[in-house]
Amino acid sequence: MSRNQKHTEAGFTAMELMVTMAVSLIVLAIGTPSFLAWLPTMRLSSAARQVATDLQVARMRAISQNASSYTVTFNAGAGTYTYGSDSRDIGQQYPGITIASVSLNPVFTSRGTASAGAQIKLNNGSAQKYVCVKVVGRVNIQDSTCT
Repeated sequence: MSRNQKHTEAGFTAMELMVTMAVSLIVLAIGTPSFLAWLPTMRLSSAARQVATDLQVARMRAISQNASSYTVTFNAGAGTYTYGSDSRDIGQQYPGITIASVSLNPVFTSRGTASAGAQIKLNNGSAQKYVCVKVVGRVNIQDSTCT
């Protein structure tokens, strides 16, 4: 090799790798606290969506089985609910989330309507979500009480 030819090799130097790792660690250190603060809110929203979905499944089963009544039974103290042969434990699936209160257990008819409106309140200690069941069978999620 002559003096004027450059010696090129592929790869990174140790200094480049150290700088990249340092920048990555700084970004991680800045982002982790905000992610951890955001996690309980995401768990609460996910738990509310799970309850609403299961209520819709119970409604659809009442319609498909032409059942005169299909009840979803909530146990707020234990943080569980049952519909048909299925049951869920909200506290186990979504740590930190509790079923704070239930106005009454929803009962769906073969036409997809509910015998009465129901309100299920989920809580994560600092915020709450309400899963609302209307008499017409509609299920939705709200941040404040059901109207």
